Amino acid sequence: MKIENLIKNGESETVEFKQGFSHEAIETAAAFANTKGGTILIGVKDNGQIVGMPIGKKTLIDWRNQISQSTEPSIYPEIDEIEIRDKTIVRILIKEYPLKPIAFRGRRFRRVKNSNYQMMPSEITEMHLQSTGNSWDAVLARDNTLTDLDSEKVNEFVKLSSENGRRKFKTDEHHIEILTKLELIKKNQPTWASILLFGKTPQSPLTQATVHCGRFKGETIIIDDRLILGSIIGQVEEAMDFIRKNINVEFRITGKPQRDEIWDYPLDALREAVINAICHRDYSKLSDIQIKIYNDFIQIWNPGFLPYGMTIDDLYDPYHPSMPRN
Repeated sequence: MKIENLIKNGESETVEFKQGFSHEAIETAAAFANTKGGTILIGVKDNGQIVGMPIGKKTLIDWRNQISQSTEPSIYPEIDEIEIRDKTIVRILIKEYPLKPIAFRGRRFRRVKNSNYQMMPSEITEMHLQSTGNSWDAVLARDNTLTDLDSEKVNEFVKLSSENGRRKFKTDEHHIEILTKLELIKKNQPTWASILLFGKTPQSPLTQATVHCGRFKGETIIIDDRLILGSIIGQVEEAMDFIRKNINVEFRITGKPQRDEIWDYPLDALREAVINAICHRDYSKLSDIQIKIYNDFIQIWNPGFLPYGMTIDDLYDPYHPSMPRN
């Protein structure tokens, strides 16, 4: 895009204006490297007014060195001078860095719309894992051993997978061999995913891996309550059991061999929502999943922001990419 058009469109997720070079420009360089890359224009005010910038023989080299020496890992930007409207401005091009996050003065930033946002520890962890092609649940559960896994739960999973045709396993395969092939066991040690799915007691130490269900009368009166523990596969069925218990069903005789059951809400949709809440939550956070049933609506909530790299606006695009957290 031409410089004139960049300036005309204003600051954005990938464009920043600076009247002069400063530590704020380096902070923005780090934020761009941690997000989608971007362009910093030095000699342009925030409102887009071009004021220009005096440039010496070593100015660009000095700025490049300041950026590389102030960031960890080091950013090596592309810098050039541009003449526009009889004034000299400087364009600093920052590419998205493959191994994130980049730190500036010990802090890590990402770009949100037209501002730099300091990242929280959980975001830093998720960004690093994603940039290395991993996720939190693929990390080894170092304080657990293979004896913490329940072979009966694995056998039940194998049976269900074979019955619905999703995946076939050899009937004589040991459960450890199966989980190793699925990369749920690595280096003869369970991952967090295997503990969540097949652990004998997943809530030790993952106390946050629970589903808390409540039936509310009004805003504050709870008339039924259940804390669901155990493996996340079993949590789906127990959560659905609680929901069915606390919503209404109408029976209609239509002449068919079986009567029709008309629930307040489509059970298939509720099951999908519960499964999504369990599968896509951020398990590094210490909150539990919450299902709240009121007289006229159901609220299903899980901990965590959107996966790194995805925004609310992306969700409105029917063709947005799938970015599962786990």
